[in-house]
Amino acid sequence: MSSDFKELISKSSKISFDNQWDAKYENLPVVFALSIDDLNVALEKLDEVGGYGYVAIWRKNLFAFNTKLISKRCGLIDENANLLKAARIPKK
Repeated sequence: MSSDFKELISKSSKISFDNQWDAKYENLPVVFALSIDDLNVALEKLDEVGGYGYVAIWRKNLFAFNTKLISKRCGLIDENANLLKAARIPKK
């Protein structure tokens, strides 16, 4: 994980850090995928919670991610914690 990425994303009030996930965005888990190679690992981590959560990416790499192929439950945020694609909230 890039320390620059973590430093940038930590500036958002919507982001908090914990030991289980790379971060949390409004109480949903966040995993970092700083390159397309990291995406499979990130999605596997989110499978632990049924796929509900966010993948955090560099905005400059957005063109490399086909957002339609990413789980419909999973959202995307960038390094500034800006919402690129909303995640679905699990039904309780």
